[in-house]
Amino acid sequence: MSEINNENEEKKPDAETSAEAASPAEDSAKQSAGTAKPKKEKQRPAKKQAEIQNGNPAARKLKLNKRSFKHGTLSVVLTILFIAGVVVLNVIVGIISDRVDTTADLTDTGIYTLDEATVNYLSGLDMDVTVSVMNSEVNFESGGTYYKSVNELLKKMAMENEHFKLQYLLIDQNPDFTSRFNGETLTTNYIVVESKTTGRHRIITPGNYFSAPTFRDNLAQYGYPESYIDQYVEQYVNSSYASQIIEGSNVEQATISALMYVTNTDPVRVAFTEGFGEGDSSSLSSLLDKNGYDVETINLMNVASVDSEIDYIVMYAPTMDYDNDSLTKLSQFLDNGGAFGKNLIYFASYDQPSYQPSEDGGNSMANLASFLAEWGISIGDSLVLQSNSSYTFGGMEYVHLQQIQDTQYAGNAYNSSLITYDAYIRPIKQLWEDGGKGSVEQEILIKSYDGAYLRPISTLSESDFDKSSAESGSFIDAVCAYKVHSNTQEVTRVVAFGSDMICSSMFMSYANSNNQDFMINMFNYISGKTSGTTITAKSFSAVGFEVNQGNADALAVVLCIVIPILVIAAGVVIWVLRRHR
Repeated sequence: MSEINNENEEKKPDAETSAEAASPAEDSAKQSAGTAKPKKEKQRPAKKQAEIQNGNPAARKLKLNKRSFKHGTLSVVLTILFIAGVVVLNVIVGIISDRVDTTADLTDTGIYTLDEATVNYLSGLDMDVTVSVMNSEVNFESGGTYYKSVNELLKKMAMENEHFKLQYLLIDQNPDFTSRFNGETLTTNYIVVESKTTGRHRIITPGNYFSAPTFRDNLAQYGYPESYIDQYVEQYVNSSYASQIIEGSNVEQATISALMYVTNTDPVRVAFTEGFGEGDSSSLSSLLDKNGYDVETINLMNVASVDSEIDYIVMYAPTMDYDNDSLTKLSQFLDNGGAFGKNLIYFASYDQPSYQPSEDGGNSMANLASFLAEWGISIGDSLVLQSNSSYTFGGMEYVHLQQIQDTQYAGNAYNSSLITYDAYIRPIKQLWEDGGKGSVEQEILIKSYDGAYLRPISTLSESDFDKSSAESGSFIDAVCAYKVHSNTQEVTRVVAFGSDMICSSMFMSYANSNNQDFMINMFNYISGKTSGTTITAKSFSAVGFEVNQGNADALAVVLCIVIPILVIAAGVVIWVLRRHR
């Protein structure tokens, strides 16, 4: 062992010898270092690393501070970017939601969804129209589901077309606006539709934009006129009884009607005669008004001549005969100085006296009968009754269904699944066998079904009338006689209906009735206007959506268990990742 140790000791190099041996290399390195630039950048990190390895607290703290500053700055930047992104996203969503419908209608009856007819009409609106709701939006919607639905539909109309300008105005804060409607009723929750292009406006009331069909039907069955019904509905809608009569929203029909009116640059004027015991024409005049016609009245005895700007004269169930002077004015109006292009719509009534001259000089419609005869039209002194129970209404023979004929006057009312109602009909007769004579031609518009028979009005009080011996078959309810100008092709027309009941508020309001469709189609065809717009009211009968127990349980599990667990799990994962970074 001693020998081995001695040998190892002998093999160890002498320290001095090693130092001397290394000195030439060191001298050489020093000489090289004297000529080359020192690499301080590399030396500093190495030095600091050495200090850290030796446990230098100052160096370690410096590194940690730099690391914290780096991560802190990054966190601030990310937070700022996130907040900015949220703000920008919110702005973008706000812009999109103002222009595009981003809502979902979950109600059974679609009280927040526009009717297809509304969308179609708005797609063709090419004139700026301002729709002003006389209230703030918050206050307007605070009226409950009814007003919330109306407001949502108005906003969706504005989304459909940029020409539809919707705004909200408080009456007491906008005197300059309200002063333009002096003399007209304008109060909270009324809606003003106006066009600066035409200078025309229309005011829509809650009684117009809320639907109360049952209430209206009940009043109509008692014979109340349409104007009275409108006032009554308006009174109830603005009272504590509103919830008892309001069944839906009619704001689409009311608004589209107002748009038709205010955007009409060449309005069609319809004048209803008065002064001869005319019947209640409010249902027809209201229908025309809603479809953009200018409706007015005229007393033929008080004018020297009929205004040539008038397009239609409507004689609605007069109970007194017209004097010859008034009828002469009508003839001159229809001739229009030889230019033609005018129209007369006549409605008979069972309340009228006989169309035959009275032998004892009593009241009759003889003058009017002579006037109509010039157009090949005769009104009978009988009523058309229906013996076939398949065509009667409520088992009443004097109230029965009618056949609309295939003519351009009928439009889409022909061959529809809806029903044409009429009652107490006087038969219309064509005086000329071929349906025309000279320059006058005729076209049948409406007829009764087979199985009808005629009963003289004078026998209505008799109980022993034998209908088996009565004239039976199919009878004319409406006919059009017309003349066509040989050069300009302008047409003058006289249309005669056997009963005014075809336009009664009762028959016009039935959901399965096409009476109003036929009427507006006829007027539109004659006027050269586009088709009318009929929009079904939105029903408030059920505004929620049904959820069965199974769906309720599934929603409870998702909302109360699944989503919270996912949120907690996501939080734990993020914490662990950040903890071990």
